[in-house]
Amino acid sequence: MGKGEPVAMDNLAKICTALQHSLFNVTDVSENNSCCNIKPTKHHISNATIRNWRKLHTQSTGRLTTRANKRKSKKRILPAEYISDKDNVAFIQTTLDYIDENSTDIMSAIFSLGINLLKEKNIYEKPHVTSVLAEYTDIKIIDDLSSTDLPTNEFDILGLIYQSYLQEGKKNIIGSYYTPQKIAHNMIKNFRFSNGESFFDPCCGSGAFLITVNASDPHQIFGVDNDKVAVLISKINLLLKYSNMEFIPQIYCFDFLIGNSAMPQHPIFEKNFDYIATNPPWGAMNDYSNIYDITSKETFSYFFVKAFEQLKGTGTIRFLFPEAILNVKIHKDIRIFMLERAGLVSITIYDGMFSGVTTKYVDIECSNDASKDFFNVCTGDKKRTVEIKTIYETKNLIFNLLSDDDLSIVRIIKSRGRYSLRNSIWALGVVTGDNKGKLFSECLEGMEKIYTGKEIQPYTLQPAKNYILYDRANLQQVAKEEIYRAPEKLVYKFISSKLVFAYDNSGSLFLNSTNILIPHIPYMCAKTVMAFLNSTLFSFMYIKLFGEVKILKGNLIELPFPEISTTDNEQLSSLVDDVLSGNSAKRETIEDYIFSIYGFTEEQITYVRRTVNGKTN
Repeated sequence: MGKGEPVAMDNLAKICTALQHSLFNVTDVSENNSCCNIKPTKHHISNATIRNWRKLHTQSTGRLTTRANKRKSKKRILPAEYISDKDNVAFIQTTLDYIDENSTDIMSAIFSLGINLLKEKNIYEKPHVTSVLAEYTDIKIIDDLSSTDLPTNEFDILGLIYQSYLQEGKKNIIGSYYTPQKIAHNMIKNFRFSNGESFFDPCCGSGAFLITVNASDPHQIFGVDNDKVAVLISKINLLLKYSNMEFIPQIYCFDFLIGNSAMPQHPIFEKNFDYIATNPPWGAMNDYSNIYDITSKETFSYFFVKAFEQLKGTGTIRFLFPEAILNVKIHKDIRIFMLERAGLVSITIYDGMFSGVTTKYVDIECSNDASKDFFNVCTGDKKRTVEIKTIYETKNLIFNLLSDDDLSIVRIIKSRGRYSLRNSIWALGVVTGDNKGKLFSECLEGMEKIYTGKEIQPYTLQPAKNYILYDRANLQQVAKEEIYRAPEKLVYKFISSKLVFAYDNSGSLFLNSTNILIPHIPYMCAKTVMAFLNSTLFSFMYIKLFGEVKILKGNLIELPFPEISTTDNEQLSSLVDDVLSGNSAKRETIEDYIFSIYGFTEEQITYVRRTVNGKTN
């Protein structure tokens, strides 16, 4: 295709189709692929997309077809959860390519695209719109972009382009992941604005919550964000939503957390709001300890505490959080604040994840009018009530969401509890500092076997697959020698969906994917302790109380062990010996024995088994 040469319409469609496939990993399209070999797509590429592709990529300033310019295009992760219509993917990528190839400033690109949207709504020249745009007189307008046909079926096309533009590393650093429309709608669907109620988003991004709010008057809506591009997008989005009204969007660009201390008093800090909802930055660590008492230094906790200060007495606050807020120890401080100050109303569990993020998320609603006894747990269309006091079943006040059945079983186990692993000996496995260089698949002279978490099975160890030259001075981190060489010890997987402990009396070494326990429980030998830890019942306790896939010492210490007789200890120890000797059928006998100690009903036993194993047998 020569410089300035027209592009055939049918080939343009095929190129866009290929681009769409490549973005969603349907097929691999390299620059040497012929368009004729592209498999047909089930998505329709609009004529507007084809026109834009033609315009943006046949300009002399922005040709995608040259090898040099192709190298300027960056591989980006498009937030699939934020896209309303996947047919628009080709347009988004084409726009991003144009921005990359021409080294276009992102603020200028968004401003130019926004102008086109305002023109489409016939409000570009209205006085209130020109007044808003006058704040950006220093922004260069890109003619190609200001005349580009944008898709009309996207919830937030400007926010989508901006999110896709940001490199994944930067988004992780600032914790910036915009909220999909369906989640924003779910979080504020019960907010009512018929009596002039006000809404505030303290970290509004491109305005997902602001434009989802069902208020008839934009003067009821307020937002703050420290990203000037995002604030511009929010303002344009609000102008577009209320295109039949004249107003100045009440959206401001500054850091909400340090607003009063870093700038003259802003009028927004003098207001209290009926509703506050947002998706705050995740994983961004800052120290505002001179202002707020948050020991975790987690930004989303600071945002919640600060925002709550501006909630009306009968107002509602609802935040989207990473799932870790429910059970991770470091977030105990914000859980205490929610319980004792904010008033916990509900926790909503979501199944999805944001593109480029491996954590799930929940939203938490609080209100001064909340019940002191109960809160709701919502999953999909299901809602159940949980007693607030169940949270106090754990030392770290974990939001464990126990049902009535869960609670009855947990309380029976706790009522029989007399001892814990607090006085036991704990250690980490060997940290080599260089597994590739220091671990070997065959045993050479002077080496010994070393086990990893993969070889740990309930009760027993699979044969070791690695060997090491055990020179303590040449290893990054080691425990005391007497722990590794103890006459007997228990070892357990650090990452596991349930408790998995094995027995070792060979003085063997273990890698740091395993942890070591030498238990001290009155009236129980190590093998009996292992029987309890490997039991379905104790896995049930761990799952329900802590909800962790990490098996943490602090959580294990909270597990209550019963006082048992000498006969019980001997019987369980003997059964474990049978299992260690290869009689795996005895594991079920151990399960039955432990259940009998607590006197559970068959119905309760079935429930425990189903919870842990997904089946009843």
